Amino acid sequence: MKIKIIFLILILIPNIHAQVREIESRSYFKQGEFEVNFSTNIGVGFSKSNVTNTSQYFNYNDSTYHTETHNSEYSDRPFNFVITAALGFCILDGLTVEPELDINLITDSEVSISLLGNLTYNFNIPRKNIFPFIKIGYGISNYVSGHYYGYSSGAGDNSLDTKVFNAGVGLKLIYSSGMAMKLEINYKHFSYSNSSSYDEEYYMGSYESDTVVNALAFSIGYSILL
Repeated sequence: MKIKIIFLILILIPNIHAQVREIESRSYFKQGEFEVNFSTNIGVGFSKSNVTNTSQYFNYNDSTYHTETHNSEYSDRPFNFVITAALGFCILDGLTVEPELDINLITDSEVSISLLGNLTYNFNIPRKNIFPFIKIGYGISNYVSGHYYGYSSGAGDNSLDTKVFNAGVGLKLIYSSGMAMKLEINYKHFSYSNSSSYDEEYYMGSYESDTVVNALAFSIGYSILL
């Protein structure tokens, strides 16, 4: 009898262990899978610009050149409303490469766009449909040159010459097969530099500007898991 019980236990243990491993294993964000997500972001930016104008002109009275330099500083807190679309591909379990397109429907200026490349890691909590994640990325934008044109080369300058650092933390909540709600706190650092010069016969000058915008936003959206 004891031998039968021991034999039965030996048979059951591998089966129980396999079932536990199946329950605890990652069910989403596995290698080779895709993710499509859309979200809206509401936040505020903290911008600061430093502008230097240098002028050199010829003085006919003493036949010499005189130089004048003017420095100025500007700050602002622009409201941001951003629509985001991203396509992710899991290169390893939990680790996703994620190209992202942001469209900033800023309230007091024209629309700007940002093109980003992100790396996102989705943490797995066994037997839970909650996936915390962290994200880091880098890209380009026309956010500053298109909207802070008072400090750039001119209005209507929509070149993608603003550098963007992107980071975020959040949660993905699976609420049905292949669908998840996405909540995120997002931070973006925009940096832009511009310079120009002119040289005439009796008048020369240069212009330099540096603008930094730190933007913080709350994001809500959904993901389609393929």
